[in-house]
Amino acid sequence: MNGHLDWNQLRKSFEKQSTFHGISHAATADGKWRWFWYTAFTICLLALLIQIFFLISKYRQYGKTVDLDLKFENAPFPSITICNLNPYKKSAIQSNPNTKAMMEAYSRRIGSGDKTEGIAAALSATGGLHAKVRRAKRKAKGKPRLRDRRYHQAFAQCLCDIEQLTGDRKGSCFAAFKGKIEIDTNNTAGFMNLHTSRCLCQLDTVSKALWPCFPYSSWKEKLCSECVDNTGHCPMRFYKGNELYENIKEQVDLCLCHKEYNHCVSTRDDGIILEISPNDELNDLDIGKKIASQLSAQQEKQAEVTTTEAPTVTQALGFEELTDDIAITSQAQENLMFAVGEMSEKAKESMSYELDELVLKCSFNQKDCQMDRDFTLHYDNTFGNCYTFNYNRTAEVASHRAGANYGLRVLLYANVSEYLPTTEAVGFRITVHDKHIVPFPDAFGYSAPTGFMSSFGVRMKQFIRLEPPYGHCRHGGEDAATFVYTGFQYSVEACHRSCAQKVIVEACGCADPMYPVAEMFGNNTKPCQAVNMDQRECLRNTTLWLGELYSKGKEAIIPDCYCHQPCQETNYEVTYSSARWPSGSAKVMECLPGDFLCLEKYRKNAAMVQIFYEELNYETMQESPAYTLTSVLADLGGLTGLWIGASVVSLLEIVTLIVFATQAYVRKRKGSISAQSHHSVPVHRASRVSLNTLHKSSTTQSVKLSVMDIRSIKSIHSNHSSKSKQSILIEDLPPAIQEQSDDEEETTESSRTNGSCRYLAPGEDLPCLCKYHPDGSIRIMKALCPVHGYMVRRNYDYSVSNSEEEDAEDEVHREPEPFYSAPYEHRKK
Repeated sequence: MNGHLDWNQLRKSFEKQSTFHGISHAATADGKWRWFWYTAFTICLLALLIQIFFLISKYRQYGKTVDLDLKFENAPFPSITICNLNPYKKSAIQSNPNTKAMMEAYSRRIGSGDKTEGIAAALSATGGLHAKVRRAKRKAKGKPRLRDRRYHQAFAQCLCDIEQLTGDRKGSCFAAFKGKIEIDTNNTAGFMNLHTSRCLCQLDTVSKALWPCFPYSSWKEKLCSECVDNTGHCPMRFYKGNELYENIKEQVDLCLCHKEYNHCVSTRDDGIILEISPNDELNDLDIGKKIASQLSAQQEKQAEVTTTEAPTVTQALGFEELTDDIAITSQAQENLMFAVGEMSEKAKESMSYELDELVLKCSFNQKDCQMDRDFTLHYDNTFGNCYTFNYNRTAEVASHRAGANYGLRVLLYANVSEYLPTTEAVGFRITVHDKHIVPFPDAFGYSAPTGFMSSFGVRMKQFIRLEPPYGHCRHGGEDAATFVYTGFQYSVEACHRSCAQKVIVEACGCADPMYPVAEMFGNNTKPCQAVNMDQRECLRNTTLWLGELYSKGKEAIIPDCYCHQPCQETNYEVTYSSARWPSGSAKVMECLPGDFLCLEKYRKNAAMVQIFYEELNYETMQESPAYTLTSVLADLGGLTGLWIGASVVSLLEIVTLIVFATQAYVRKRKGSISAQSHHSVPVHRASRVSLNTLHKSSTTQSVKLSVMDIRSIKSIHSNHSSKSKQSILIEDLPPAIQEQSDDEEETTESSRTNGSCRYLAPGEDLPCLCKYHPDGSIRIMKALCPVHGYMVRRNYDYSVSNSEEEDAEDEVHREPEPFYSAPYEHRKK
């Protein structure tokens, strides 16, 4: 086949049919305007590509939004875990040798009221005191030191008058020593307001009196620049310099002052503060003998600490560099936890409280609780035996109404007599959590004090997160090899603690007793021992390293220990409020209303706790993609329409252009090969062959002729030149439209000018005028024939071809055969 499509003609055809705005304008423009439209189209195309780049970048960021929704449905009641702030009973600790040794080490370290209290301890720890104001008058160097003096500092048991409502102290306290205090027992109200305390008093060796007396915390430590010789009394004149105490200790005196009485008492050079027992008789008190006895006891205590505790044990217990009482107490709590951690699970549980010892009364939804069925034991390494309400995951428990009366109400008993010296507060630890995850009272719990009714208002929140690439959440995680909290679902805090336990076991060869020791670590893995210095030191260093690692957000570098966010999570927001309890007019257990002595027992040992829903609805916070693929396509369509006026159809035009260009290239190659073999064929024969080829191909393809095509073919027939053949765009057509001659085209054009093609108004259907061969094929067609699907331009007649125009014209005038608008039917003349 030597017929082919010309590249230039193909481009012109694409320009005329294109829906790209700039290209369609360039097709009808000439000269400079043609280049103007192509330049404008190129600039708009570049701007479109730039914006498409930013559009894709925005989509690749995978942004997300959080939708907050308030659902008015009954939320399931959470699980409540209740613990005593005192983890182990004092009697149980004293009965075990290991735990008893831990408490004795703490008692030796905390002291019993000597240099660990007072300004002497501060001076020994800091090496000196500094003042921030100008220096006052200084004494002459070499001042006489006070040895035999009249006034001394002394600790004594005293009774303080306390305001019952406010708890404020009224004036000074009364020292309780033999024969020197008188209390009117007939005045019950006055007797009830007196509370025992340990006070620091001024001992007058002349009058044999202890006055004034105040709690030790109300005395302030000062450096007095002047003190009265041989008395121990110091006026309220203080040193205001900035030198170290070591450089001026011969010029100033250490003293304790009380601002209520403007009274200061100097401290002895040896730092001893006398201990006055309530059974001591001040008239017969030998000050020198008393001081010598205290010095001897202090030296024996230091010797006992040295002989009973090896340096390695002291270092392992962590007391070596601690001087603050709070820090020492915290370290003692950890040591006790290590000592208990070495025991079996059953032995641990026997050291703490039973359910009936902790929970005295319980009700839920105004109905009595069934203690054995509603509560289960949960052992916590920090708080000992804890008990969880609503632990059954197969049964859903819900509140019928909002408010305190329709939630959980429990009466808890602390039993202060069993409290350890390391327990600094009296009360309970309440944790509100989802029943499927591990409760962590030490991290997420709330403290409820004794003597109060503590109310916890609860609101539930659900979090629904997106998976990658929009988020970082994952489903599951409790099946991981490093998860140590068996029986519970995955949570971020549980994952962090599991990873910490894994790293500690690998680094130290022992487990941290704060976390469970899972079976995955092997049966040979034991908790770290309290007195093993190497294990304790390794544990401290590893814990510090993990803290720095988590703070930098690099937990992913721990193998198999990446802690992800769960895709679905339920949290509870808690609001706390409290009121004094009991009121005194209500019956509490065996105490009748008005029985204040009985009620005082529960005021100091018990608390009423109520947990309830504030509202019977809950919030859901759900993540959703901020920029979806649908938004990308919508924005892309808007941008292409804005810049180049393109659509999906325009893209299909480019596809068809590529297809036709490929076909043209193939046919051009075939046509060039055919032309080389038939170079002797005349031009008029080549034109006839081209038209015959077109006629033959029309049995399976339609021919779409433009005006330029028809005129080009006419030019070939009239001039019989050797110019290259015109390209014809071939489409599917019904068989055999007759070829018409140039003369017939002239007749057709003249007839069109004479009005043969009438004007068609907008919206009017185009006429379907066809003539048929006897076999049913179309012979002549005018305007539009919808039955056969030919779309032509208005005011142009495609009904005839150039080769047969005259014959068709003759047939029209010679035969009165009309045009038909319906499909072919056999017609008889």
